[in-house]
Amino acid sequence: MLKVKIGGPAGLGIMTSGLIFSKLLKRIGYHVHGYQEYPSLIRGGYNNYLIIADNNETSAPYKRYDILVALTDVALMNEKITDDMVVLVDLENTKEKALLRGKVVDLPFKKILTASGANEIAKNSIALGALVKLLNIDFGEFDKLLKENYPSEKLYKINYQTAKKGYSCVNESLSVKHSVKDSSNKLILTGNEAICLGAITAGVNFFATYPMTPASSILHFLAEQELQFNIITKHTEDEISAINMAIGASFAGARSMVATSGGGFSLMVEGLGLAAIAETPIVIVESQRPGPATGMPTWTEQADLKFVLNASQDEFVRVVLTPGDVEELFYFTFDAFNLAEKYQIPVFILSDKYLSESHFTTKSFKTDHLQIDRGLLFDGDPGKPMEFFPRYKEVENGIGMRTIPGTPGGLYKAPGNEHDEYGFVTDNAENRVIQQDRRFKKIPEIIKEIPHPALYGADDATITVVCWGSLKLQMMELLKYTNKVNFIHFPAIHPLDWSKVKALFENRNLVIVENNKTAQLRSVIAEQTGIIIEKTILKYDGRPFFVDELYEKLLGEVL
Repeated sequence: MLKVKIGGPAGLGIMTSGLIFSKLLKRIGYHVHGYQEYPSLIRGGYNNYLIIADNNETSAPYKRYDILVALTDVALMNEKITDDMVVLVDLENTKEKALLRGKVVDLPFKKILTASGANEIAKNSIALGALVKLLNIDFGEFDKLLKENYPSEKLYKINYQTAKKGYSCVNESLSVKHSVKDSSNKLILTGNEAICLGAITAGVNFFATYPMTPASSILHFLAEQELQFNIITKHTEDEISAINMAIGASFAGARSMVATSGGGFSLMVEGLGLAAIAETPIVIVESQRPGPATGMPTWTEQADLKFVLNASQDEFVRVVLTPGDVEELFYFTFDAFNLAEKYQIPVFILSDKYLSESHFTTKSFKTDHLQIDRGLLFDGDPGKPMEFFPRYKEVENGIGMRTIPGTPGGLYKAPGNEHDEYGFVTDNAENRVIQQDRRFKKIPEIIKEIPHPALYGADDATITVVCWGSLKLQMMELLKYTNKVNFIHFPAIHPLDWSKVKALFENRNLVIVENNKTAQLRSVIAEQTGIIIEKTILKYDGRPFFVDELYEKLLGEVL
């Protein structure tokens, strides 16, 4: 396993260079994970990109790593440098020599920039060239990536020249052997990109949002694809407009989605209630970050679970999916559109900054088996074109027929008030009970289609971690190092057959691991099953669990 970190202030293209190097390692056969940290600043602060590369699947970050590329002294000041590391640094221009440890490789950024007449941002290409030499990688493979990333001849020339000089500055390579493999069937993408691909595959027609980190890149990706895939993409004035536009588009027959973070979803809550009572399908992506209010915009947490489970007043049917990796994000997003339209409900895809913005390698997604299901749709009655349609009629499983505006004989109202079977507003007591009971009859059918918790690892392990969402990634990585731990992952949290969950928990030494302060899944489990999991490992500093950190806590504190 190889672990490389590139660090420096915002504005030096660290995220771009990290991704380029991740792609390079993927192309020569490695499985790659790229984890990025950055403050809410355009310039300054401290940014870093950690690249994990392994011959086997790899999916999560580590606190300890092998190589640090320090673009400026800010990296030396923010990282814990140890004797077993390699540090690439401009020795002539650093003021922090006292912080240096391990093997130091001089990389004269300032001299190369001056000789090349290049801007300071070209430091990242110098660094990449040096890494290529240090790790004994073919420069020709790297050059191919440069050409792809910089189609402008002028930009390519500058980056090629500076990278080549960085390459030439390194006098020796580490004893790293690369077993080059065919990587043509592997993708490298972020969680948000997986969501977008799932939505496009599902036939999304309308996407509306107001940008909010860490969900913003969903807007960027879909806006670039809207002409090719016939998607209306709206950058709205605020989140209230976004969800109301999406509800209107869904009412008109479009497959609709919104994406936001916790603060933006707070503004969408009233619209959520409208979608629920009007039984208008909608997919909502909520990518979590620390709060409340603005909180920590560019960091991660899992603290919106109970908010999403209970948002809006009163009680209504919803689905909350909690995918654990990019593959689940892709397929669950596809499924979310089918669930939303089949059952005429809001469906949530709950992600977080770590899963949404990190890069992962994965096998190409298979789509041959995927079928779009738009649910029950009224075909129309040309003989009675102006007749009102009993859209909310009492039926055995609670799922009435939808009708699209313009369908002959398909007239109905979709109000925000309680209503009768045609959508006319009424506060009749008997009707209220009929309508609420009818809506809740959908739940048993939904449960049959929801992914339930699954056990990973050796069945007889000493410790069973219970987790949800992106923590699947750290736990899969941790299983490489011990057979004393297994884990139960919740890929969805509502609705579930909780009797199956209770059976899965039997005779196990359970430990809850969550990225929040109050162990929100633990309280949901207690409410639904009566089982109170006493042991917890919680983290809520804006960072995900690092594999080595979690390993030490589980085997040191719990076992």
